[in-house]
Amino acid sequence: MVGTSHSEDKKRLAKNTLVLYLRTAIVMFVQLFVTRLVLQSLGADDFGIFNVVGSMVVLFTFISSAMASSSQRFINYELGRGTHSSVNKVFSASMTTQIVMASLLVVIIEIIGLWLLNSRLNIPQERTEAAKWVFHFAMVIFFVNTVRVPYEGSVIAYERMSFFAYASIIDVILKLIIALSLRFSGADRLVTYGGLLMAESIAMFFVYRYFCKSRFKTCQYRIVRDGKLYRQLFSYIGWTVLGSGANVLTHQGFVFMINIFYGVAVNAALGIANQVNTAIVQFVNSFQISYRPQIVSSYAKDDIEHLNRLVSLTSKYSFALMIIPSTILIFNMPLILKLWLSEVPAYCVEFCQAIIICTVIDAISGSYNAAIMATSKIRNYQIAISASFMLDLLFSFALIKMGVLPYLVIISRIATRGVLNMIIGLKFMSSLVRFDVGKYLRDVIFPIAVILVSLTPFCLYLYSNTEGWTMFCLSSLYVTSFLGLSVYFCLLSKSERAYLKETVLSKIGCPI
Repeated sequence: MVGTSHSEDKKRLAKNTLVLYLRTAIVMFVQLFVTRLVLQSLGADDFGIFNVVGSMVVLFTFISSAMASSSQRFINYELGRGTHSSVNKVFSASMTTQIVMASLLVVIIEIIGLWLLNSRLNIPQERTEAAKWVFHFAMVIFFVNTVRVPYEGSVIAYERMSFFAYASIIDVILKLIIALSLRFSGADRLVTYGGLLMAESIAMFFVYRYFCKSRFKTCQYRIVRDGKLYRQLFSYIGWTVLGSGANVLTHQGFVFMINIFYGVAVNAALGIANQVNTAIVQFVNSFQISYRPQIVSSYAKDDIEHLNRLVSLTSKYSFALMIIPSTILIFNMPLILKLWLSEVPAYCVEFCQAIIICTVIDAISGSYNAAIMATSKIRNYQIAISASFMLDLLFSFALIKMGVLPYLVIISRIATRGVLNMIIGLKFMSSLVRFDVGKYLRDVIFPIAVILVSLTPFCLYLYSNTEGWTMFCLSSLYVTSFLGLSVYFCLLSKSERAYLKETVLSKIGCPI
């Protein structure tokens, strides 16, 4: 019976990963088009004002992300234990927590934001009033999206990934309609855009609320008076905020250091690289959404053996799904950036290539974080990774003082946020969930290393001797075929290959 259940888990994981992969591809494509339309409708100045005002709110989103992680973990955990009353209790307590925290943050951000708008930000006098309206609209969006978190957490906890994908697509299509309608607006387009985005976020809140209340009995909100539960929620949020805050702080510190020592031209190259990274990270996040519920549920059931298998399997899935597009991007970055930007800033190619390497490492080790966060014993882990983030900043500074080329500073990020965080994750998994690190290294990391070492020489030969579309066609053909076969025969186990073969044959209607 357990074997059947685990087999269903694998099928559901594969299906959810594919659904979210396609969802991310659609959302990314539409978002790029939306950005272009909004820029055309608002003009460069108003578009810049919109982004500056929005950035003041985005700076605090790491706190709401920590609250989202907390809500989802506790809902997942209680759902894994199978008691609906306790799930409803956690959902209600999470909703209360979100409302209280969101209200406090809105007050704080409003005070700071209005002070910045009135006295510090460089906004044309005649557009100050419009900027204030956009800021207030952004605050409503922030509040609504934060309060929506327990509903989103419930959708993910129950693994209704099809609805999550459809809702995300509806969300971005509504934003596309808003962008298209702007050109027909006779009112102030900046204010109109902010107001329509606010209305759209409220509409999506009610979509999630209606779906959850109609499908899940556990999503009926009630007042909960349980001091112990609230202390657990706030403690979890607090330690998660520590890690997220350290991440944001060191990231912004790196941007400032690049600006101080290398100038705005290199900042432009880094900014483009971060845009490329943001697009790729969306794919990584879609994988994490698909496997987190099962990892937390396995821990809640004390099924540590299955949790260990899930961690290994998701590392393999993440690598398999990321490595082909990432490798093609890395070796064809000069062509891709030339087509996209026309004029490519100095060092932009190298920044993009280095940051993609970081993202691939993050994809492999993402399941470590899910397993550790499932335990709720996260204090020491968050302190450790926060220290790792600070080390990244210190090593980056040391490399800059050594006079290295700007893009080589990313070596620090690969070493700390990549390799060191992977080691930290394995250490804490070993102690918290009795994870078999040796088996994982043999079954996952060693095959991945062999694949990468085997792949690199021919790709480097192509990179040195071809360019342009010739390089793109040859490298794409080689990378796709080599990595496809390598992942199938070298990375996947015999049972995983049999399962994959059975699934593919059944989908295309061939006899098994």
